[in-house]
Amino acid sequence: MSAHAYDNDSQGLQRQRELVQTLENDRSLLLLTQPFTAALAMRLKIVAVGGTLSESQRIPTAATDGKAIYFNVDFADRIDAKTRRFVLCHEVWHCVMGHLSRRLYRQPMRWNIAIDYEVNAICHELLGYHPEGCLIAKTKHGFERNESAEEIYERIQVTEQAASQVLDTHLEMSDITATEWQEFTQQLLASGRGIGKLPGHLTQRIKGIVTPPMPWQQLLRRYIQRQLRGERQWFPPSRRHIHRGLYLPRQRSEHIDLTLALDTSGSCIPYLGQFLEQLRHLLGSFASYQVTILQCDSKIQDIRQVSPDRPLTISDYQVKGFGGTAFHEVFDYVRNNPTQALVFFTDGHVDLPPQPPSQPVLWVIAPQGRKRMPWGEVALMK
Repeated sequence: MSAHAYDNDSQGLQRQRELVQTLENDRSLLLLTQPFTAALAMRLKIVAVGGTLSESQRIPTAATDGKAIYFNVDFADRIDAKTRRFVLCHEVWHCVMGHLSRRLYRQPMRWNIAIDYEVNAICHELLGYHPEGCLIAKTKHGFERNESAEEIYERIQVTEQAASQVLDTHLEMSDITATEWQEFTQQLLASGRGIGKLPGHLTQRIKGIVTPPMPWQQLLRRYIQRQLRGERQWFPPSRRHIHRGLYLPRQRSEHIDLTLALDTSGSCIPYLGQFLEQLRHLLGSFASYQVTILQCDSKIQDIRQVSPDRPLTISDYQVKGFGGTAFHEVFDYVRNNPTQALVFFTDGHVDLPPQPPSQPVLWVIAPQGRKRMPWGEVALMK
């Protein structure tokens, strides 16, 4: 029977009620095998759709917006019980992993394919099976089980076959709803409920998504301190502990050697002063440092060296660039001029090489920029 044949018909309403009851039973079964997933599924209202032609076109299979799971009655009739439960789990984990709010600037269909690869791998590991024809890597050259959607996105191309294998419709999720999911998932992790049934690597991935990020200034300081080199000195001792009667070695001999790249495209300029002021304050706490500052838009526009003898002065610092965005010259520079680490201030909206440089990289991302990068550590400005 076509979707419009039972529009507002009692038979159509009965099919919807029966499907809702079936899905609620499926959700109850998850409590026995996957209590963590089931507890999260309880947050979602189950809604059967397909009573009208427009509903069937909008949601031909299933979908979620973080508030409800929408399941097409015709689609439910065409699949078996194991597939139906897999789809239910699939929708829940889209919400857990924040897929509906992580897309940012990415091409929608390519992102849809990438997040289905990620979530299908998770559901297969939890349930022990997956529906035939869904997007899941089956070869040793495919996607590893712990790869993120962002990493998968960088490696795939959109094909007609892959687009047809996307299991569901990916609706928008509001920022408020996304935050609520983070908070609830974090509370559930803290309670320990059902954690024993989750693989350890998956628990760590969830924590990485739902844990509130550390302030970017603190991440920047921690990152730079990890690059320290040099020996501790006992004379003069550390002044920080003398008032306690403790004479401990100081770390003023430690040396910082960094390359700093500043994205001077238009969207970053409003926040550049804040970043540079924090950097100036941070470098002032070290007795020895050598920092190379590169200004770049579509190419390197300026190179400056700062050190204790030539400190960074914000008031007379001239910003150059304001053009397009391309970072290949920066990575060429770092390759030809070795450094301990690279700190990159940017909004992240640029194509990057698939492989990172040999040095550690920290991305300090301006507000409204990318929240994730394909490699390197990320600190988000707010």
